[in-house]
Amino acid sequence: MLALIVLVGVSVMTLALLSIARLEPLISRNHVDLVRARYLAEAGIEHAFDVLARNAGTWSQYLPGATCATGALLADATVPHAPSDGHFAVSLRNDCAPGDERLTGAPLDGAGNATHDANGTILAISVGIVGRTTQTVTAAISDDHRLRESGQSVPRSAVKAYNWADR
Repeated sequence: MLALIVLVGVSVMTLALLSIARLEPLISRNHVDLVRARYLAEAGIEHAFDVLARNAGTWSQYLPGATCATGALLADATVPHAPSDGHFAVSLRNDCAPGDERLTGAPLDGAGNATHDANGTILAISVGIVGRTTQTVTAAISDDHRLRESGQSVPRSAVKAYNWADR
C-alpha cells in the first residue's frame, strides 16, 4: 500500500515537471521577442535622432498631419535581409499635449502648435514589432536653438535625446 502511495506521488510530481517543461520554451520565446522588439524600438529612436540631427532647426517639416496626441509617421522599416525578424515604426510629434512637460522637462511649446515646432523639442515615439509582441519607446529630442539663432550651423553634438519613456 505504501509503495502505491509513493508511486502516485512520484507520478504527480513527474507530470507537474513535464507540464512546466512544456511551458519553458514558450516563455523563452516570448522573452526573446520582447527583447528584439525593444531593440527595434530603440533603433527607431536612433533613426529619428539621426534624421533630426541632420536637419536641426527645420523640424516642422516632419510634422504635417500630426496632432498634439498622435505623431506624423517618420519611418516604417524592417530589418535588412531579415524582414521576418520584425520592424519598427517611428513617428514624431511636437511637445504640445498636456503632460508633455513631465517628459521634456520644459514648458509646453506655447508658441508652436501640432504642426509647427517653435521651441526645438520634438517627441519621437518608436514602436518595435516582432510577431505579436510590441515595445514602445518615447524620447524627447532637443537641439540647442541658441546656436541656430546665432547663425551657426548646429553640430550633431548639440542635438540631444535627453529623456526616455517605456511602455
